[in-house]
Amino acid sequence: MDLTVIGCGDAFASGGRFNSCYLLDTSHGRLMIDCGATSPHALKKAGIRAADVDAILISHCHGDHFGGLPSLILERMFIDRSDKPMEILGPPGIENRFGNLMECVYPGILGGKKGFEILFRDLNPGFAVEWRGLLIEAFEVDHFSGSPSLALSVSDGDKQFSFSGDSGFCGGVIAAGRGADLYLVECSTYSTRVDMHLDYLRLAAKFPSIGAKRYLLTHMSDEMLAALGHIDTRVCMVADDGLKVTI
Repeated sequence: MDLTVIGCGDAFASGGRFNSCYLLDTSHGRLMIDCGATSPHALKKAGIRAADVDAILISHCHGDHFGGLPSLILERMFIDRSDKPMEILGPPGIENRFGNLMECVYPGILGGKKGFEILFRDLNPGFAVEWRGLLIEAFEVDHFSGSPSLALSVSDGDKQFSFSGDSGFCGGVIAAGRGADLYLVECSTYSTRVDMHLDYLRLAAKFPSIGAKRYLLTHMSDEMLAALGHIDTRVCMVADDGLKVTI
């Protein structure tokens, strides 16, 4: 598997980074993981078309994680004009949340001719689903978003990629990353404790419990970006827009 960081910023674009968006290339297809509000711009900069993606996984329904979906729909409708289905997998109720978002920003457009299907699939916490031979597992985490917020793991043969989504420290954060070859984990602050997000000091203390082989820190605030000289580079890498990692 290969991971490309399209956007690794927080909701405030700290450090000038784009909102959450990652491409995971597997032996079974290309997944987009999250599609924040700035993701369409970031994808264009990276030379990625909406139709280049086989499915989209959404960790939770906040604007910096799924707010870019309407623009991808418009690209598919008016630019790509391909009949390739658009698959969206996300928290329970993702179809309804997506529909409400579309109706807010482009009223009535989903009722028009699209030329392709939009296929939805709920990712229920505590369960795994199969997608084209990949195993995708969802874990509920502690982050209010109006529907369950998820950490995710994707297994492709003997390789496992995991993503914490956004979360305070909880059991789901540990379970999702357990044994991962690469754990993309949010690290919003260095030492400041926030109920809905992770800080580096508390996260690093739990590295032995999680047991991932490598950690890729993402969703960093200005505080965390200023403290990068203090992280354990033996096990941690730092995400940046455009970074590519082989898993």
